[in-house]
Amino acid sequence: MVFSFLPIRNAVQIGVLSTRFKNSWNFSRRLDFDDDFARGRSPEDFKSVVNKVFDRHEGSSILRFRLCFDPDREELLVEKWIRKSIEKGVEELDLEFYQNGNVFQGRWPFKLNSEVYEAESLKILKLNMCQLDLPPKLKGLRFLNTLVLRKIIITPTLIDTLFQNCSFLETLDLAQCHRIFHLKIFAQKKFKVLRVGDCQEILRIYIDAPNLRSFHYSGHVCFIKFNVVPQLKDVMLNFRPSKGFTETFRVRNLVYDLYPIQVLTTTSTFLEGLSPKFIGGKLREMQFFFGNLKEFHLIMDGAIYCNPYDIISFLKHCPGLEKIFIDLNDFCFVRGPYWELHNRQSFQKYSLSFDSLKFIKLSRI
Repeated sequence: MVFSFLPIRNAVQIGVLSTRFKNSWNFSRRLDFDDDFARGRSPEDFKSVVNKVFDRHEGSSILRFRLCFDPDREELLVEKWIRKSIEKGVEELDLEFYQNGNVFQGRWPFKLNSEVYEAESLKILKLNMCQLDLPPKLKGLRFLNTLVLRKIIITPTLIDTLFQNCSFLETLDLAQCHRIFHLKIFAQKKFKVLRVGDCQEILRIYIDAPNLRSFHYSGHVCFIKFNVVPQLKDVMLNFRPSKGFTETFRVRNLVYDLYPIQVLTTTSTFLEGLSPKFIGGKLREMQFFFGNLKEFHLIMDGAIYCNPYDIISFLKHCPGLEKIFIDLNDFCFVRGPYWELHNRQSFQKYSLSFDSLKFIKLSRI
C-alpha cells in the first residue's frame, strides 16, 4: 500500500477524508510523533493516539519511529512503543525527550532499554536526553550508519565502544553533551562525518580517521588535533568570541592539519589566532598554505580584534580560491592604535590576484 510510506499525520488525514482509506494509518511505516504531530493536542490526547497507533498497527514493518515526549511516569509505556518498533525492524529511531526543559534539574534522563542496543535493523539513531549505557560488547547496532546525541552524558568508554562495535558508522553528531572533556576518535574506514556542537566542558579533540570528509565544530576555542586526514574536504570552525586575545597556539597548531581541505567556514576568532604576532620585537606573519581551498566562508560575529589586514593576510595563503563569502553581521571596524601603527600601511600596500576567483559575496544582517 502506497499510503503506508506516508508519515502517520498524513495517513490519518487521508483516512479522515476518505472512508476507503480510513484504516490506512494502521499500516503506516513512518511513525512521526513529533512537535508537528503534537500541535493542538493535549499531553493526554497525544499519549492516547500514540498508544492506539501501536496497539492497532498491522503493517509488517516500521521504517521510522520519531517521538517527542516527556516520559515522566510513562517509562513503561515508552519502552513498549520502542520495543514494538524494534520488533518490526525499525531502521530510524529518533527519541527526543524533554523534562522540564533541562535534563540535569530534578530528574535523571530517560534510560533506554536493552532492546535498543540489541537491534539489528537500526541504521539511524537519534537521542535527546537519554541515559546511554552501552555494554562493552554490543549484540546489535552492527549496521548503524548515523548516530546523533543531544544533551547526553558522554564518556571515553562509550565512544570507544561505538567505534569498536559499529563498523558501518559514517556520521557522529554530538551537541550539548556533558562530561566530555577529551574526545578521542579512532575510527573505521567507513567514518566520514563528525560534528561537535556546544559541548561546553570539552577541552581537547583528537581525531584519527583516514576517510573523514567533513568536520564541524561549534564552541569555545579548544585544542583540536588531526592525525592523518587526507580525505578531509569540508571544515567548519565556529569558534566563539574570546574575552581576551585568542589562544594563538591552539589555532596555529590546528591550521597545519587542514592543508587538504577545499571548503572552510570559520569565524573572526580563528583569524585572530592566525594574525601576525610580535616575535623578538618584530611583527611576524605565520607561514601556512591552503593550496586546495576553493571556498572560504567568514562570519564576523562578535569580532573584536579582527581587522581588514587580518582577512587579507589570510586570503593570500589561499591562491586557488573560487568563492569568498563574508558575513559582516553587526561588525563595525573601529580604527585603533594597533591598526594605525602596524596594519594600515601594510594593508594599503597589499596587491593580491586570484586567478580562479569567480564569486564574492558580502552580507550584513
